[in-house]
Amino acid sequence: MKIAIDVDGVLADQVGAVLNVIEQEYGLRYSKSDVDRAHWSFNGRDIWQEISRLLDDHEYVLGISPIDGSIDAIRHLSRQESHDVFVVTARRPNAEKATREWLSHHFPSLTKYFYARTGTKQTIPSDVLVDDFDLNIVEFVKSDPNRRGILFVHPWSRNGADIDSYSDQIFFCPKWPAVIRAIEEIQEAN
Repeated sequence: MKIAIDVDGVLADQVGAVLNVIEQEYGLRYSKSDVDRAHWSFNGRDIWQEISRLLDDHEYVLGISPIDGSIDAIRHLSRQESHDVFVVTARRPNAEKATREWLSHHFPSLTKYFYARTGTKQTIPSDVLVDDFDLNIVEFVKSDPNRRGILFVHPWSRNGADIDSYSDQIFFCPKWPAVIRAIEEIQEAN
């Protein structure tokens, strides 16, 4: 089974990292629960504009913490002979070198890397997509009724995509152990 794994919000704690920078640079303190949509704004600034700016900084990228449980989960999935696990990200190509270095350090088994802009991850050759953005999941499962999506649930994960219309193809998982269980369930059903 081919399993595509998103980076930000699934492997990398991008929101936690950017909130730390926002506090340092602007003196504003927020928690992840405050970030309730993909284009969340603080003080008139869009969080994704801040993230885009920061992804140009090699050291910033290397300093992002992995999501809790992700290292063990990827290690577990990569050991399964029936799984082909790889990365798909919407991070811009200018961040690819630092992203690959970060992945190599934290997730050495993830050697395949695909770039897909937001809303285009359905073009990736995969049976399962694990992502934290509802639009990516909807477009992925909508493209093929045999595909399955796993929405890695955060406060910002739901942004108005018609995800409930595809609930028979989607699993909603707030943590990595639930993702592993969902993948096992998908595997058993095939």
